[in-house]
Amino acid sequence: MNYLEALGQVIREVRVAAGLSREGCAQALNRDHLAKVEQGRQAISVLKFYSLCECLGISQSLLLMAVEARMVGVELEAYRHQQECDLNRLLGAGLLSSVINHGASRGVRGKRAEDNRLAIQTLQTEGLAKMEIVRRLGVSRATVDRYWLKR
Repeated sequence: MNYLEALGQVIREVRVAAGLSREGCAQALNRDHLAKVEQGRQAISVLKFYSLCECLGISQSLLLMAVEARMVGVELEAYRHQQECDLNRLLGAGLLSSVINHGASRGVRGKRAEDNRLAIQTLQTEGLAKMEIVRRLGVSRATVDRYWLKR
């Protein structure tokens, strides 16, 4: 079973369990489109998926968790536990957060540049010469010059 088939199967099961016909979900998705999604023959956009989940009374994350558990062949409760462990690990590592990380808007290059700036200025305040910083950090002399504090 591929991902679209598993997604369609779970959507159909939730819809039927909620007592809704395809026509009953018309405000989210037209009947023909929903039929194709449930058969695994057509993908669904994120916005339409959001609307459909609202109509079905289930969060997108829970529905997708059921799909993922089915894809890996694991009981939903065991998969939920695994996801909780992964979430805790990612939160602890700072890779996920519920607040906006404005530093991410600068991208990888921007983060690396900020890390270099802080490291260069810290080593400068410790009294290291520019070439010592170049060797220690493995950056170019131009990078050190760019972030060198003028006194």
